[in-house]
Amino acid sequence: MDEGLNRLLYRETIRESGVGVGKIVRQRGGIGEYAHVSIAVHSLSRGRGTVFAWNAGLSVPAKFVPAVAQGVADAMSAGELAGLQITDVHASIEDGSYHDIDSTAELFREAAEIATREALRQAQPIILEAFALVTVSVPNQLVARVENEVRLQGGEIMAPTRDVTSPGVLARLPASRAYDLVTELLIITDGQAGISTVVDGFQPKVDPPDPDEQWATYC
Repeated sequence: MDEGLNRLLYRETIRESGVGVGKIVRQRGGIGEYAHVSIAVHSLSRGRGTVFAWNAGLSVPAKFVPAVAQGVADAMSAGELAGLQITDVHASIEDGSYHDIDSTAELFREAAEIATREALRQAQPIILEAFALVTVSVPNQLVARVENEVRLQGGEIMAPTRDVTSPGVLARLPASRAYDLVTELLIITDGQAGISTVVDGFQPKVDPPDPDEQWATYC
């Protein structure tokens, strides 16, 4: 994991589906250990979060459900590309088996994490980045300069307004650039800009995160 990557601004998700198997069969101090579970993952639409489904018809006892769910959650939290939280993924148990004596909840948690991580690797993980909507109110004569600065910061003009009483600009850009944009706008407008920023979801990041942007914040 890259310890410098800002977990507020970036997430991971998957583009495809995958199936992973976690199977633990070992002896430890004369005691047998056994757990076996197969986990399938597929992508969800943006903003859905993560969903875990249990098939009651499987041969894995329901008492292990919390442990399997925790193993899936651990894998989602660990990430596959950059140690980022994985989101917008549906995970379900496809198969599994257990031993009356040798199986424990902790072993099933471990097996589920192994299976989930294998499934995620197969499913083409990608990095998502947060986007922000920035509303800027300025005197009319400064609107063009504001729009130019938005474009310089990699933003997109969503709705320029020319209202005489409240001219301004609505822009969308990566949240990692919002702090720099706000700073530059206050400079070029000599503090006359009224600026508000709100988070506007996540979308796939085309390029790897810029190290200089990783700790940028937005308000």
